[in-house]
Amino acid sequence: MHGFYFSIILVILILVGFILRYMITYRVLVKKLKESEENYRELTEKYEVDVSNLENRVKQEAAKNEQKDHLLIQHSRLAAMGELIDSIGHQWRQPLNGLSLIIQDVREALQFGEINDQYIDTFTKEGMIQIKHMSRTIDDFRKFYQPNKEKCTFSLSDSIEAALSIYSSNLKKHDIHVEFEYREQHMVFGFPNEYSQVVLNILTNARDAFVVNGIKNRRLDINIHTDGSFLVVLFTDNAGGIEPDSLSKVFEPYFTTKSNGTGIGLYMTKIIIEKMNGSVKVENTDGGARFILSVPKVASENIPSLITV
Repeated sequence: MHGFYFSIILVILILVGFILRYMITYRVLVKKLKESEENYRELTEKYEVDVSNLENRVKQEAAKNEQKDHLLIQHSRLAAMGELIDSIGHQWRQPLNGLSLIIQDVREALQFGEINDQYIDTFTKEGMIQIKHMSRTIDDFRKFYQPNKEKCTFSLSDSIEAALSIYSSNLKKHDIHVEFEYREQHMVFGFPNEYSQVVLNILTNARDAFVVNGIKNRRLDINIHTDGSFLVVLFTDNAGGIEPDSLSKVFEPYFTTKSNGTGIGLYMTKIIIEKMNGSVKVENTDGGARFILSVPKVASENIPSLITV
C-alpha cells in the first residue's frame, strides 16, 4: 500500500517538474520573443529612416541633375546665339538694302515732282513690307529662345521649319541645299522650342562637317516617317561621315572633335529627346552621316481641336 502512494507522489512530482520546466521555458521564450519584437521594431524604424534619407537624397540628386540639364540647355542656346545673331544680320541685309533704296528714291522723286498721294501710298506699303520682314525675323528669334515650361502637343514639322527658318541664311551662306519632305503635320507631345534647338544642333554639326571636309555639292535631306507608335525624323547629309572611333561618343557630355567646340550640343540633343520619351542615334552612310530622332506620336483622338495647323 505504501508503494502505491509512493508511486502516485512520484508521478505528481514528475508532473509538477514538467509544468515548472514548461513555465520556465515559456517565460524564456516570451522574453526572447519580446526582445526579438523590440529588435525588429528598432530595425524597422532604422530601415524606414534609411529609406526616407535615401529617397530624399535621390530627390535632391534628381533635382540637381534636372537643374544641371536646364543650365546646359541654356548654355547650349547661348553658344548658338552668336551664329543666330549672324543669321539675323544676313536676313536683315536684304530688307535694309530695300529700305535704303526706297529712302534714296524720295529725294529724286522730290526733284522731279513725282511725290503725290499715290507715291506716298507706294512708299509706305513697300517700306512696311521690309519692316515687317525684319520684325518677323526678331519674333522668330525671340520665340526660339523662350523656353517651354510645360509639355504640349505640337507639330514636329512646324518645329523643324522654325529651326530651318532661323538658320536659313547660314545654310545659304555655305551653299547647303536642304530637302525637307513631309506630307502632314505629325503631332507629338513635348517641348517645341527645345525640339527646334535639337534640329539647330544637328544643322550646325552638318554645316561644320561640310566646311571642315571641304565638301562640294552639299546636301542635307530631312525625312519623317512613322514606325509603329513613334515618329522618326532622319537627317542625312553627304558631309563625309563621322570617325568610327567617335561614333559611339558623340552624345557624351563635353565630347568634341572641334577646336572651339563645347561638346554639349549633341549631349543636350540626347537629353531633350529622352525627356520626350524618345531616343536618338547616329550612323554613317555612304559619304555622310545620318541622325535618327524617334519620339512618340500623338494619336489623332488626343489632339486638341483648338490647335491651329
